[in-house]
Amino acid sequence: MIEFKEALEYLKKREVTANELANHSKLSAGSLFKVLDGTTKKPRRNTKDAVIAYAKVLMEKNKEVFDGHTLSSSDKSILDKKDKNYIKKLALEVRANKEALLAEQSFRDMIYIEALKMALLAKDGESISMQKLMNLNK
Repeated sequence: MIEFKEALEYLKKREVTANELANHSKLSAGSLFKVLDGTTKKPRRNTKDAVIAYAKVLMEKNKEVFDGHTLSSSDKSILDKKDKNYIKKLALEVRANKEALLAEQSFRDMIYIEALKMALLAKDGESISMQKLMNLNK
């Protein structure tokens, strides 16, 4: 069960506008703007319910989870859905600037560390996923 404060923080992280929330909730954009920017300290119950409901809708639609601070995807196939083109563009950019990047010690160190992590996971017979690599970075 998501609480009002957590739902409000989630909507702020997603940069939801008062108009967007108003369209979903049928409440006035002006009053919702004051809630989103923190001017209204004690919103009404129906306003709180609207914020919570819209946050739930967005989380489910985008397959996201929010712990009050960090927004992350719970979608196991996120690379297949929305990041595939971004990764292709990034790979092209890295290839185009390979020499300049390799001249940077921090880039070489990062590549080395990521390769070691993948090798360790593979050695243990585990499948290598972005989530596992991200968890190792914590």
